[in-house]
This record gives sequence, structure tokens and C-alpha cells, in this order.
Amino acid sequence: MTGNAPNQRPVISLGLSPVLVAVDIAAAIAILLAVVPIVQFWTVLPDRIPIHFGLGGLADVWGDKVTIWMMPAVATIIFVVLTAVSRYPHTFNYPVRITEENARRQYLLARGLLAWLKAEICWLFAFVVRQQILVALGNAPRLSVELVLGIIVLIFVTVGVYLLKAYLAR
Repeated sequence: MTGNAPNQRPVISLGLSPVLVAVDIAAAIAILLAVVPIVQFWTVLPDRIPIHFGLGGLADVWGDKVTIWMMPAVATIIFVVLTAVSRYPHTFNYPVRITEENARRQYLLARGLLAWLKAEICWLFAFVVRQQILVALGNAPRLSVELVLGIIVLIFVTVGVYLLKAYLAR
């Protein structure tokens, strides 16, 4: 690690950019889109729903239907924690040394990374809830592994783009 100690870094007020506000709204919408179908289909969901899918997308573990609330609950916790943490970018670990000259750029990049990851994870969870409902109701034979893998690749690309930008902004 090439970064310096967080207590030696400048503390800068960054404000909120319209793009990051929009990304946060997109993450909140994803949580809402995980909750709405649960409420909508609650009375017709069977008592046992898929809670785990194997590599091929087939449900391999089933549980009580109340467990479907775990995904939106975890997404909400991730949203709240990452939103709170993003207010203290001077405490993050960075791939480059933070100086007075690059602190603002690095902090903005790191906050952007957290916002995008938060949105991508919330959308992934919303998608999994949708798939759980479809499989539980017999409207889909399996989880769409292709879409899940696509979102996971997107998460890795997001981290890669951040690392490249952080390195170039050193």
C-alpha cells in the first residue's frame, strides 16, 4: 500500500455532485423495486421459496417465504452504511499517496466508486428478489445466471476504472 495515514490527510468538504445524487437515487429505486414485488406477490407466494441458486441457476436451497426480505434488508444496510462512510473519504485506503494537491481528486473518485458500487449492488439484489419470486411462482425455471454474471462483471469493471483513474490522478 502506498497511501499515507488517514490522520495525515487533508479533510475537505466536497459537497454533492448531481451525478452522485442521481446514482444514489438509482440505488434507492432499486431497493424500492425489490420491496414492491414482495408486497405485491406476498399473498400468492408459496410458503417455501428459493433462497439459493446453484451455478446453473437452479434453486438448490428453499426456505420460508419470510426470508425473501433478507435481500432488500441487506441492500438497505449497504445503502445506509456506504452513504455514511462516503462522507469521510480522508479515512479510506487509497492505491496512491494522498497529498494536498491530489486529495480533492482522489476523494471525489473514491466517493464516486462507493456510489456506483452501492447502486450496482442494490440493483443486483433487486434482480435476485425478482428472480426468487418468478421461480417460486413457477414463472421461470431458474435464476438468470447470465444477468447475474453481467452485473458482477460490471462491478469488477467499475473497480478497475476507479483504480485506473486514481492512478492517473495521482
